[in-house]
Amino acid sequence: MKRIIIAFSLIAVVSAQAQTNFDTVKIRPQRLAENIYMLKGSGGNIGLLTGPDGLLLIDDQFAPLSEKISAAIKSIDPGSIRFLINTHLHGDHSGGNENFKKMGATIVAHDLARERMSTEQFNARANRTFPPRDKEAWPVVTFDNKMSFHMNGEDVEMHHFVPGHTDGDVIIKMKKGNILHTGDAFNLSGYPFVDGSSGGTFDGYIETLDRIMGLADDKSKIIPGHGDVGTKADVKMVRDMLIDIRDQVAAAMKKGKKVEDIPAMNITARYDEKWGKGFIKGKDFVIVVAQNEEVKLRTKSAEK
Repeated sequence: MKRIIIAFSLIAVVSAQAQTNFDTVKIRPQRLAENIYMLKGSGGNIGLLTGPDGLLLIDDQFAPLSEKISAAIKSIDPGSIRFLINTHLHGDHSGGNENFKKMGATIVAHDLARERMSTEQFNARANRTFPPRDKEAWPVVTFDNKMSFHMNGEDVEMHHFVPGHTDGDVIIKMKKGNILHTGDAFNLSGYPFVDGSSGGTFDGYIETLDRIMGLADDKSKIIPGHGDVGTKADVKMVRDMLIDIRDQVAAAMKKGKKVEDIPAMNITARYDEKWGKGFIKGKDFVIVVAQNEEVKLRTKSAEK
């Protein structure tokens, strides 16, 4: 069977950089609370906490946009960026690390995000090895499961749950503002991407969505990795969709269907109009789900 290659972690980032005219990109701030903003541009959504203690930035998109992002931030608050949190390692969320470090920011991320940025990475689907990121891009403060900042009158919690989008995902909650930033652990622009080459798992992605709902309430504003600001109900909608697709794929495979048989079953048909507009199409997405279920079936068979 010819495998579908979805090697986004570095390949799609390079492709996006090649195809995007960064000169035309505009950075658009959206105020979510008194001193909390989301900034859109090209790449992952950015979070910003402002105030007299200095600025806290969440993700930084692509390197060519750093000056525009900095200018947009200064139009909101002229203070210095003290901390930059990476929600995970992908370059559309961490590509500006070197530039913001030069501006004085301290880069913070999960232990495994730093480990992957600082070491050579092999992508099995692409059959390609990628060199480490430049040392200036590496996080200098890392943590395992939980870490907090207390600044600008806000309590900022950083949580790592299980391998989902990658193995180093960080979910950030600004408690007083009741605002979460999820990185690509929650996505509202299309079917989610599970980066297996960076330690991500499909079932872990679903579990992470459950854990995000545990941090939120009905009034929470949730900044997704891509797309517009969402709610707890949006997280549940995505979680329920993924469970429905997974369960249909699993049932078919238990009846003898092979991975290559699954796309023809049109399991995602009811979701494709809304979720199939991103870089992952429904027929490609179900292959990823089927490959996940195939591994689980093999593991169960080996345990007997």
